[in-house]
Amino acid sequence: MNTKKWASVLLLAGLSLGLSSCGGKSNDEPKPTPNPVVTGTDGTYTISKVTVTPAEVTLDGIGKINLAEFNFGEAVLGTGEFTQVTLKGNKITFTGKEGTREYEVQNGATIHTPKHGAMPFAPKVGSFSIKDGKLSGQLDLSMYIMYLNSYKTRYGKSPSEEITKILTALNEAKTESTIAFEGTITK
Repeated sequence: MNTKKWASVLLLAGLSLGLSSCGGKSNDEPKPTPNPVVTGTDGTYTISKVTVTPAEVTLDGIGKINLAEFNFGEAVLGTGEFTQVTLKGNKITFTGKEGTREYEVQNGATIHTPKHGAMPFAPKVGSFSIKDGKLSGQLDLSMYIMYLNSYKTRYGKSPSEEITKILTALNEAKTESTIAFEGTITK
């Protein structure tokens, strides 16, 4: 019986403290703006230079892989080598001879994959800057298992056995690749 009284007193004390600490005060703190967009950067940029580093990797059980070809191919980006980049609002679209790929722009100049399904966040995959109408940036590719897991969502079919094998090997080898790009605004 004594325990019940103490439990009731503690519960009432906790509620009273909670209500008194948040009641009557106004919250005048400014709320952060989600995904601010840098203004004046919208437009289409013609890409003049693309560099993939490293250009090749050797994987156990597979051999030498041309990362430039593989990264731009169906398995990862699906665009072919970039020919143009379009910025509009908080989206950046990479276009190549084989297709397009859209990403989100966050914090004005960081590139993030769009959220798919139950993804808790949009992973950062690169960044860019614009100065005097010239665009320069890079995509940092790693976590190749992410591309394997999102393949069916992107294409509506399962990846081939070869793509599965290569993406798995790249992920297990903790391969990191950088695609640097430069371009000028199209007038």
